[in-house]
Amino acid sequence: MSENQKVRNRWIVVIGAILIQLALGTIYSWGTLTIFVSGPYLNAIEELTIYIFGVGLLSFAITMIFAGQLQQKYGPRNVAILGGVLMGGGVILSSLMTTFIGLLITYGIIFGMGIGFGYVCPIASASKWFPDKKGFINGIAVAGFGAGSFVFNYVIRALAISFNIPTMFIVLGIIYLVLIIGGAMTLSTPPEGWKPEGWEPSAPSEKSGISGLEFERKNTIKLPQFWMLWVTFVLSAMSGLMVIGSYAAFIKAYATVDFVLIGSLAALFNGLGRIVWGKLADILSYKKAMLLMFSIQAILLLIYFTTNVDVIYFGIITITIYFCFGGNFSLFPTATADLFGLKNLGPNYGMVFTAYGIAGFIGAVGVNLLVLAFGSYLILFIVMGLMSVGAAILAYLIKPPIRK
Repeated sequence: MSENQKVRNRWIVVIGAILIQLALGTIYSWGTLTIFVSGPYLNAIEELTIYIFGVGLLSFAITMIFAGQLQQKYGPRNVAILGGVLMGGGVILSSLMTTFIGLLITYGIIFGMGIGFGYVCPIASASKWFPDKKGFINGIAVAGFGAGSFVFNYVIRALAISFNIPTMFIVLGIIYLVLIIGGAMTLSTPPEGWKPEGWEPSAPSEKSGISGLEFERKNTIKLPQFWMLWVTFVLSAMSGLMVIGSYAAFIKAYATVDFVLIGSLAALFNGLGRIVWGKLADILSYKKAMLLMFSIQAILLLIYFTTNVDVIYFGIITITIYFCFGGNFSLFPTATADLFGLKNLGPNYGMVFTAYGIAGFIGAVGVNLLVLAFGSYLILFIVMGLMSVGAAILAYLIKPPIRK
């Protein structure tokens, strides 16, 4: 196969990545699913079932630690298939569960592990095939994750209404298996030393945040830049996740809102944000794109409490916050590659992504506790805005590491 053929064929990896991420992104369909499984089916209240979602996010992030290293050793295709078997199998096993604990294990832990093994593989594979478009391709590769819930919210609802809950789980599990394993068959890594024709790597630069160096994971986690990036991810992701977890409860007290419409548009803008912010990282540098995104996010959060005066105003600000939130998932893998090298992106990003596990668990289960602690949504939104300010400051301060 000629080099030109390989360059053309690299787009097949992107198609496979989207298929995988569409299935993985259904973790955000929990809000739709919980309507059908809470109450008499599980003998559990809806507020309690949020812990299944939180544990799923945590299991997802913890598994990423191992998945990044495993895909480096055994190849992205094999590890993505493992993820598909775990995720699809976990959902099919959920058809046998009628208790909260049972579903916590199958749709929380096992399902989350499947996502963890599947998620990093298309990112690592696509980034190596597209070093000339890292941000844009990372955005496309994970856009399916953001938009997956938009598609499957309707699929889950149709299945739950048309069939019983166990049948719904079985059909969903089969769909996930087909999408992930089918997508995994397209994944590969380019030959050692391959690069797109006519492309040369960007020169190392403190201004752009590019180090030009390759760090193995054991050395990456010793760098102060890693921990700065990690904390930045926690602060930014937690800000977005807490809006996702609280916007419905906040606005219910003031107005009647079509939450299906808002949620669907938000899911689409979440996916679109991953592509747009990733492309901006290619044009401006990941560092400038982060500063812009965190700044916009901070302003929106600090004024969010004022959206209770108008439903359209509320919808526009909420959807824009989702648009910024989606950018995290293209900017942070791009930053990881530029700071610590593309060769070990899988293992390194697996460690960076543990930040999302922490943010995800707290964001999923902590909103109500924080509202009670602060006494109002006003204080909660101000705290989240300040978190985004903190993320912007840290992103500004990160400088590329140097080899000692």
